[in-house]
Amino acid sequence: MRKIIIGLVAVAVLTAGCELEQDPVAVQSSDPDKPAGKSGAAKTKTFPVKLAAKRARASKSVLSDGGALSCVKVTVTNQTKKQLEVNPLYFSITDTRNTKHDSSSALGEYEGQIATTELAPKEKATGLVCAKGNFRPKIVAMTNPLFDEAARAQVAS
Repeated sequence: MRKIIIGLVAVAVLTAGCELEQDPVAVQSSDPDKPAGKSGAAKTKTFPVKLAAKRARASKSVLSDGGALSCVKVTVTNQTKKQLEVNPLYFSITDTRNTKHDSSSALGEYEGQIATTELAPKEKATGLVCAKGNFRPKIVAMTNPLFDEAARAQVAS
């Protein structure tokens, strides 16, 4: 009897955990100065982590294997009241075919990657995020240290 009760409690806990799904993070516009909405009169939405991205080319490092890299130059702005951790491993790039590419596939293969750092409120960090392959970046996403998505942005041309 005790095993059945423990089993039912475990199922209840696991089921309750599944209901805690988070809403997806809104995609920030590639033009941060462009007002939201069709009329242009609506206020722009503020995000805790502001992320801006533009297509870029990277200079290959001495560790490069010579393969194709697709890159974006990102600027991360901490708009919270707490420290924000930034790490090149926290980024991914989604291409125009909606395929997600992990930035860890190209670590060390290019110069100028975004630094591993902590940003104080209102501080910014800028650098490159690349993934292996020849594709056109559409969206760049950043996670937090627990790998929950913190920000998403359209990639400007």
